[in-house]
Amino acid sequence: MQLKINEYPVSSVEWGKATEYKNGHLTVCRENVLSLLESAGDLKDVDIVEMELVSPHTQSRVVNVFDVIPAHSRLGEGVSNYPGVLDIVQTVGHGSSAALSGFSVLAISSLPSRHNKILDKSGVGAELTPHASHFHLALRAVPKRSDMSKGEYYRRLKRIGLRVGSYLANAAASTEPANTVAYALDCCPPGLPRVAYVCMLASHQSSEKGEAILYGDDLSGMLPTILHPNEVLDGAVVSPDFNLGVDTYTFQNNPVIKGLYHRHGKELDFAGVVAYAVHVTRERRERSVQMAVNLVTNILRADLALITKVGGGIPESDVMQIIEGLEQRGICTCAIIWSHLGDGTIRDLLTAYSPAADALVSVGINDAWVTLSEQAKVIGGGPLIGPFSDDPSDRPQPANSALRVRFRDISGAISQLGASRVAMVEI
Repeated sequence: MQLKINEYPVSSVEWGKATEYKNGHLTVCRENVLSLLESAGDLKDVDIVEMELVSPHTQSRVVNVFDVIPAHSRLGEGVSNYPGVLDIVQTVGHGSSAALSGFSVLAISSLPSRHNKILDKSGVGAELTPHASHFHLALRAVPKRSDMSKGEYYRRLKRIGLRVGSYLANAAASTEPANTVAYALDCCPPGLPRVAYVCMLASHQSSEKGEAILYGDDLSGMLPTILHPNEVLDGAVVSPDFNLGVDTYTFQNNPVIKGLYHRHGKELDFAGVVAYAVHVTRERRERSVQMAVNLVTNILRADLALITKVGGGIPESDVMQIIEGLEQRGICTCAIIWSHLGDGTIRDLLTAYSPAADALVSVGINDAWVTLSEQAKVIGGGPLIGPFSDDPSDRPQPANSALRVRFRDISGAISQLGASRVAMVEI
């Protein structure tokens, strides 16, 4: 399976009479975007109330970020984009695709949620997240019906973001790409260590039925499954509705997968990906742990393994059990983790810990506090936002003011897939 991604870097954006890409400049036609969504039926139950272009290094703040979505489109006749979510189910990860680099679509929620994120384009907050360097098209939708469920609204919002991202990438594909990257698990020289990647896609302690995550499925009955890494890079995986340190952009640009590909055939032999869903009952969790260990050991025949997770609590417990199982079989295993406030030691900063986990990589402390700079413009809601603490006496604050928030409130600041700019080191 070979995937070629044609990259189109974005260096400026503006509104115009037609949607087109030329030499790094992206022009977006507002009317065409709305017409696309209308014809696809995405505006049947919601209205777009805000549509803004956002540039880096501006005094801007985007609030209520529900998801960060790549501009990515598969190319060719009869291909599906985000199969099971936008189009019919078919295997992705082969052929050619187009992607706008340095650009993402921001899906903005109109429903209050502690999982909604903030994205500052300047100041302290911008320094903490890779998303701040992107150009964006931000879209906010509101339900037309008072009886629309939260899950139904989120599905509609996700589809809108994915469809617009695919449309913009496809518009660029009529021009020559600045770069083309090929991804294939070619045969490797003998003697290189085989490395498997266990990628948690969702945790059912924080999910709802009907979420479209893997090929449109909500993973409610999922057992560990082997994926080709190209499937993840080409739109097979969409982030869960609750942003627990992951978003769709980071899933599709997974830094672990891209890092392993970069070393494939030179330092290591990338064996493949084990997709994993965290269940709630002990019986299902034990089954999943044992199956993941077996797939890595006996099917992928790995010498080394990497694990990333989604959320904390039960996912951390599953990570520790998988590490124990793999280490007992002689497979050296490293996990990427976010931490919680504690006494400064790794053991105390996790809700579950095993002595077998002697190779952990930190992406930061999710509930540490930081004060964001004041911003001139607010997109995505207001005029008030918050509160961000657990203190019931705290009140909402002006959306453009200096805000004291947790790292986990900042879009992309604490990435459980390893894209963070911050970390914790135990001395």
